[in-house]
Amino acid sequence: MASSAVKSVSRTVKSRRANALRGCQDPDMRRRSCLPACLVLVLMSLASLAQAADRPPGQTAGGTLVILGGAVKDGNDALWQAVVQAAGGPGALVLVLPTASSDPEGAARATLTQLQRRGARVEVLPVAPRWPGSSLAHARQQANDAAWVARMQEAGGVFMTGGEQDRLMDVLRPDGRDTPLLSAMRALLARGGVVAGTSAGAAVMSETAIRGLDDPFDALRRPLSADELGQGFGLLHESVVTDQHFLRRGRVARLVRVLLQSGRALGLGVEEDSAALVRQGVAEAVGARGLLLVDASGARVDASAPLQVRGLCLSYVDRGDRYDLVRRRLLPPATRQLLRPGPEAGAAGFYGDILGDNIVVGAMARAAEGPGRAAVGLAWRQGQGLGFEWRFSTDEHTRAWGGPTRDDHTIDALRLDIRPVRLAQPVYRDWRPDE
Repeated sequence: MASSAVKSVSRTVKSRRANALRGCQDPDMRRRSCLPACLVLVLMSLASLAQAADRPPGQTAGGTLVILGGAVKDGNDALWQAVVQAAGGPGALVLVLPTASSDPEGAARATLTQLQRRGARVEVLPVAPRWPGSSLAHARQQANDAAWVARMQEAGGVFMTGGEQDRLMDVLRPDGRDTPLLSAMRALLARGGVVAGTSAGAAVMSETAIRGLDDPFDALRRPLSADELGQGFGLLHESVVTDQHFLRRGRVARLVRVLLQSGRALGLGVEEDSAALVRQGVAEAVGARGLLLVDASGARVDASAPLQVRGLCLSYVDRGDRYDLVRRRLLPPATRQLLRPGPEAGAAGFYGDILGDNIVVGAMARAAEGPGRAAVGLAWRQGQGLGFEWRFSTDEHTRAWGGPTRDDHTIDALRLDIRPVRLAQPVYRDWRPDE
């Protein structure tokens, strides 16, 4: 199915090239009428692309960003429908860009199928170095091809698949400069279209992009190297950094490190099978889980390696709720009940693996809503004497809202302090009744 979509695009491109050649090869009268018209069209296209290229990062105008956290399920109608609706609804043209994928044909086919099921007209742009018969050099040529740029100019949306984000940068923004295809994508966003991306396609949405660092514990032990802290497309507000597969893989630690090291103010963590729907700088949580925001604008770093930081501000935005990325504040949900803070008396909740699957959200809820108004977690690795205490606490700005179940909560302005601690070695040993 992806191959047929590619062939359809190729036929359109070839037909337009042939028509242009036929028109310019006709007798003198047609030649005289054709050349000025062609020149005007070319100049208009170049002018619009130049305007898009000159636009500061994060100027999305009336467009929509759909930042997906990866591992999106076929049956997640809310996410797939969000892309189609933002592109113009059923019948809208959405382009699939599998540049990042190691199997671009397979990734394009899977994405095309889901978007078509929700009513979109879908075409695949095979601008991918791993596409059969292609290469990095060929993909870069395609990113400069006026025919592919024209398809982007006609589309209502584009969907970037997952994979390796370096491929997206190497093809669409080599040496930090926009190709015409990326400029056309910016123009699509500026005129009210949608740019969607999952996993690697989501990672490049911000100006600063995280590369590698699979174990987030490493981000607590040491600063990031130049290879681990790269550039993205800068489609979001310049102060925001995105991360994905966020709660499941415990990536809060690496996002904190990126914010402190890059000087960016706000981190946007998107969970798997979930998305941030961003319009006019406001992110709405859509899908299976919510969004986690890390505001580092008021943080104080006592040591960079190992990490010691005080005054981070966390917010968890549940499905359907919104957060203003520009002003760095949660928009109070109208459909939820504001909860009373937990009693001041009582022991803080304790979590033995704060980097575990979704553990950080549980710790936040315990601190915001439970006895003691605090929670403590440990980040550690077997065989290492170095660990990190994460202390969650409330202040006068902290608020929490509940939903229909005990797992539904939106939490605003929870304080987080992280400090290194020394762990006993071994962490445990055999129990003896005489001790």
